[in-house]
Amino acid sequence: MRVQFWRYTLFLGFLVLALTAAGQDEDTSPRRGSRIIDDTTRQVYGPKSSRYYYEEDVFLNKQTYHLIDTAIRGFYRYTYLQKNENLYQDLGNIGTAMHPIYYQTPASIGVSSGFTQYDLVWDTEKIRYFDTKSPYSNMWVMLGGGGRSLTKASYSRNINPRWNFGFDYRGLFIDKQIQRQGKGDRQVRGVYYDLYTAYQSKDSTYRLFANFQRNRHQTDENGGIVHTDNTDYEGYFQTNVRTYLTEAASTEVRINLHLFHEYEIGKALQVYHVFDRFRQGNVFTDLTDNFTQDYYDYVTIENDTVDDRSKFKTVRNELGLKGNLAKLFYNGYYAIRNYSQTYSLDTAHWHRGTEHYLGGRMALRLDSIGELSGWVEVLQTGNYRVEGHLKSEWFEASVKQMQYAPSFIQQGYFGSHDDWDNNSFSNVNVTEFSGSLHYNSRVFSISPGLTFTSLTNYVYFRKDPSLTAVEQLVTPRQSQSGQTWVSPEVRLSLTMLRHVYLRGRAIYTTILKDEDKAIRVPELFVNGELSYENIFFNGNLDMQAGVNVHWNSAYRALGYDVPTQQFYVQNSLKIGSNTDGIVPSFPLVEVFFATRIKRGRIFLKYHNLVQMITKQGYMPTPYYRGQGSILDFGFDWSFYD
Repeated sequence: MRVQFWRYTLFLGFLVLALTAAGQDEDTSPRRGSRIIDDTTRQVYGPKSSRYYYEEDVFLNKQTYHLIDTAIRGFYRYTYLQKNENLYQDLGNIGTAMHPIYYQTPASIGVSSGFTQYDLVWDTEKIRYFDTKSPYSNMWVMLGGGGRSLTKASYSRNINPRWNFGFDYRGLFIDKQIQRQGKGDRQVRGVYYDLYTAYQSKDSTYRLFANFQRNRHQTDENGGIVHTDNTDYEGYFQTNVRTYLTEAASTEVRINLHLFHEYEIGKALQVYHVFDRFRQGNVFTDLTDNFTQDYYDYVTIENDTVDDRSKFKTVRNELGLKGNLAKLFYNGYYAIRNYSQTYSLDTAHWHRGTEHYLGGRMALRLDSIGELSGWVEVLQTGNYRVEGHLKSEWFEASVKQMQYAPSFIQQGYFGSHDDWDNNSFSNVNVTEFSGSLHYNSRVFSISPGLTFTSLTNYVYFRKDPSLTAVEQLVTPRQSQSGQTWVSPEVRLSLTMLRHVYLRGRAIYTTILKDEDKAIRVPELFVNGELSYENIFFNGNLDMQAGVNVHWNSAYRALGYDVPTQQFYVQNSLKIGSNTDGIVPSFPLVEVFFATRIKRGRIFLKYHNLVQMITKQGYMPTPYYRGQGSILDFGFDWSFYD
């Protein structure tokens, strides 16, 4: 697998160079030459000559261009969890199953597969469409300790001033951190790529955006560290620990073909069409023996070989109108979505159908005040969403009211180790209010805020310890009592001695109503960073060095059910507890150094400093130990010719 990783990297590098060379030979006129220099022999092309934008910018009639990111602030935060402010839990290694710590409203009010554990891998970066004056390429590589390697490559160029083409590649090659047999003993193997193009007519009345995305993600499942009732905390971090599963694996493949095009009749009216063809396939396999058989709480099919497969497909077409009336943007649309859900081991829980959506958006953009926007959408089943957002320099607020369908895996499922039928589940209702105030000055910024959430008919997975081992322990439930909670928070930034920065975020959560104890979040959640930042040599060297800290108070974090790839409510272990449970409070501390030299960025960081001192680590998910003390190194380099 290590050889395969370098083959991917070298192949992409040569491909980028070949495309760049081909682009240079294509046109020798001064206007399109890729190495134009001025009278001082200074390179003309750079980050400011390769701008990008998102399809959403065009859809909303926002003429917004973004510059290539060359900042080093936060460059060292490369993991999925750190990119999302540690608001997710995983299984202790990069690319393993992830779940949000705090409740999130779903993206769709209609049907869904319910396999969301790799959403962050799929959604980590939106596709960028470029307007380049010369070919642009970027290579990002992270060479982490313990055989953890990540690679990203991007390439984009304008074929002519109105037509752009590009591609992105991401590779995950992550070795096991427990029972690793040597280099290349992978736990996670992932390959993502996309191809995209953007075109507009000479008079810009017609615009087209198209892309193709594919991601294959495979994870070896170990089932967690073997434990007994008298297992002490130190025992989980010994080098010779044993895991429950050795041959189990989860594989997910997602593919999406997307098209958006619009025709502008005038500034006040554009007609558009959006097409999406999405496919998600999930597979769980295992070769069981006497030991692993004891790990599973329930068996529906007696077989030494497990091969559970599911496939979710959708085809969505949206037709709509949009435009600008002075400061007001409006949009109305109709969408039809065909879907199917199949399972390999039975047909009783197969689903097929059609959804019809009606919706509209409005946004009032007042430059001196901010933007007030809204979105309304209804489904023929009665599900709906109503959203409103207010954003300005001094404050922002939002409100959401939604009714959405439980996922297919929650409604019914049949696999080698699970079987349930919940067609009687009602649709879920959620009400969410959030708001924050902003004060910004040259040396001090603070943003206090608050989020209020209320759920009705909430559907979740739960482990019932009162059942015996011959019964299913982890099953979906629908709450009858409802849940309500409030989460005040504060963000701050303080500049000291001109170059020393203190930044942080703290969230406090109070559960107001939850008789079923379905919501499991820490009472206190904290992120913090203390760093020194400066620029030297006339802007040619930019650096940041410091300490990053994450900590949350004790709570019963969700467990992970391997066969169904679902996170569930559990009562057996309280993460971060000195008195109730076996896992003590544990701050996650890392020291880092990052620098930018011309067009290259480099970072070096030491992860989990506390474990190096105490020899004890942390658990993001019960019985899954987190990443131990380790040194990581990464860099990226951009080319503009």
